[in-house]
Amino acid sequence: MNGLTLIYHFQSSQTLKEEFIQASYRMVFFFSDEGFIEPKLILELLKAFPDSNIQDRAFLNLDDLQAFAQRVAEEVQAPQVRLISVQDYNIGIDGAKDLKTYRELFSKYGEAHLNRQAVKKKSLFGKIFD
Repeated sequence: MNGLTLIYHFQSSQTLKEEFIQASYRMVFFFSDEGFIEPKLILELLKAFPDSNIQDRAFLNLDDLQAFAQRVAEEVQAPQVRLISVQDYNIGIDGAKDLKTYRELFSKYGEAHLNRQAVKKKSLFGKIFD
């Protein structure tokens, strides 16, 4: 497995009475090269984040979303997870001319987080210094 990709949408809104509704980071898609991450695994790991909205698969802040993505990467033993906002994904997809440039958008946009557990297991230096 090369890594995971989590596409998220930042939601912030205001009511007609100009009251702000609490912002959230909602998971839109979460997948690897092999396909989507199992919904059962996502729901199980969401329970460890008390401030998350399990039904909407949403988090109150980006740090919790990143921590969740890291936890999934550890669970499925993926070497990294990349977080991409819907806005960045749309910019990349508009410029994709073929399958190769489509795949490159995942490395150009977003934010990559290495799975330290997977890196330590594979690295000789990680074995020596761990």
